[in-house]
Amino acid sequence: MIYMLYQATRASYLAQEKNSSLGMIWHLLNPLLMTAVLFLVFGRVKFLQNIEHYQLFILTGLIHYNFFINSTARSANNFLNSRSLILNTTVPLELLVLRQTSIEGVTLFVEVLLVLVLGMFMGVDLGSSLLLYPVIFISSLALSLGASLFLCSLVVFFSDLNYIWGVFCRLLFFLTPIFFSLDLAGEGLARQLLELNPLTRLIGIARDVLLYGNPVSAADMGLALIGPMIVLVFGVFVFRATRAKIPDYV
Repeated sequence: MIYMLYQATRASYLAQEKNSSLGMIWHLLNPLLMTAVLFLVFGRVKFLQNIEHYQLFILTGLIHYNFFINSTARSANNFLNSRSLILNTTVPLELLVLRQTSIEGVTLFVEVLLVLVLGMFMGVDLGSSLLLYPVIFISSLALSLGASLFLCSLVVFFSDLNYIWGVFCRLLFFLTPIFFSLDLAGEGLARQLLELNPLTRLIGIARDVLLYGNPVSAADMGLALIGPMIVLVFGVFVFRATRAKIPDYV
């Protein structure tokens, strides 16, 4: 199974990048350019100027948000375009979803390395809490995989779901603390909405360990893991419930 996943991921990645002369560099340019735009727009806002390493603050939030929306949307599109594989091979359907999550996971890994390299030049003091980041990375994979499984299980039955998901992702941008901190939301309804978003806690801890070297309590880590695990279990359940009917509708 692992070998099949490796081969499927490698083949899909090579096919995706075959007409690109710069390859992974394009994936790095996107968050860097978006970070520059957001910094130019919000960098002079008074209540945001006190955020330490604000450029990297934005970049860290952006790469985790992009990972989620890219892996889910591309998983759904690729799943719909894999009709021949679904009908003519015995490849587990879950593998077709997992391969795209894995491809986007490689991109996220490289982007995190970029954050660390930029942090070294900007004087970021890394602490031992950096060792906790692999947990956040795996949790991000679980969140995206669960959402992708849910989306792929239904998109073959409801083609409009792709458009609905696109609208949802645009709304999610403003419900995720990418260019602002959670503390700015206060203690009211706005903060409660932000905290319902599993990305909020994942990004918050990612910033703590990648940028500030802050210690992370077991309680905070546990709360950050709950959302992704719930989404993953729900996604697996829905996908398995609909899997038998997918070949008839794809």
